[in-house]
Amino acid sequence: MAYDYDIICIGMGPAGMAVAAMAASMGLKVCGIERHKIGGECMNVGCIPSKSLLKMAQRRHTAARLLEQIEGSEAILAALPSPFERVRKHVDFIGENKTMGMFDKVDLVVGQGAARFTGRRQVTVGERTISGRRIFICTGTRPMLPPISGLAEADPLTNESMFSLNAVPPSLVVLGGGAIAVEMAQAFARLGSAVSIIIRGERLMRRVVAKEATDVLEQCLESEGITIRRNTEVNCVETDPEGGHRLHLSNDEVISSSRILVALGREFNLQGLGLEEAAVRYDAKGGIVVDRYLRTSNKAILAVGDINGFAQFSHAAMHQGMIALMNCMLPWPMRRDYRRFVVPWTMFTQPQVSHVGPSEEQLRERRIKFGSSAESVGQIR
Repeated sequence: MAYDYDIICIGMGPAGMAVAAMAASMGLKVCGIERHKIGGECMNVGCIPSKSLLKMAQRRHTAARLLEQIEGSEAILAALPSPFERVRKHVDFIGENKTMGMFDKVDLVVGQGAARFTGRRQVTVGERTISGRRIFICTGTRPMLPPISGLAEADPLTNESMFSLNAVPPSLVVLGGGAIAVEMAQAFARLGSAVSIIIRGERLMRRVVAKEATDVLEQCLESEGITIRRNTEVNCVETDPEGGHRLHLSNDEVISSSRILVALGREFNLQGLGLEEAAVRYDAKGGIVVDRYLRTSNKAILAVGDINGFAQFSHAAMHQGMIALMNCMLPWPMRRDYRRFVVPWTMFTQPQVSHVGPSEEQLRERRIKFGSSAESVGQIR
């Protein structure tokens, strides 16, 4: 059977970009489909803008420390321009220059709507229907909004909307204790917001980071004026006519904030894909089901990046894309089992927190026996 393309990529974030660019460089006929902007979550509302904002927050924090003994320093800091316009310019620059020439040999379908399967190897986008020998699903995830009464009416920020701000809010409540929540809590605090973090557990990053590391991080955050409310949930949110918000907490406390940032996890972008038409199995909680070679239940279709729930990091998505494509090209004995790769990651707070492999909490959940020890870096010689 003749196909319109050798490779079709649905979603052109880090995973899709890696697959499309690599496949095109191998001389394959490639189509890349993106309903929004090339670069996906990472480039437009994730890694790139967040690290840009963190850098500017770090510089303002350093300036504040240098100026703290100078009379009138508060006025100097208040006169600094808003960081968000610069973040947006940085994102535009990266988008225009980073990908220049990368997809010259890729047939891009951008901004023409979402793709959906209309057959086992057939995809429809807009009014166009195409077929592919191999189809890669790289649609990623989106922020999850919990069903808290009054939260939606409070126009909460997420990573998809916070970089559209024009000014730093006077106060910010952050819901969640993961990497996005903690990085942005420190950034906004250093930019001048009064920040509170609300977490359901007893400490930040409980499942994935050792207690010794989070203890140090929490001490640093609190020393910068960030309040951490542990073992607490939000029961409901009330919004004032003036735009302020009151959060009623599970410990009967009521706190006020000008804005709310929700960073309570992600949900998979599965809606509208028509996976049933392609005989692709999926789980709303776990993403698209894949085997060790990142193939779905339809072996002509692969799911790479956040959408398979394996390791939700941009660098992991790119690596998955390259491995999955090579597995399509190589004979069986040379194919790589992606489950054997260990993914390192870093949270870009100050101090930074890096991690590799399963945490103690995850090992306990898997009932794997282990030993542990902790050493201060200052004691290592």
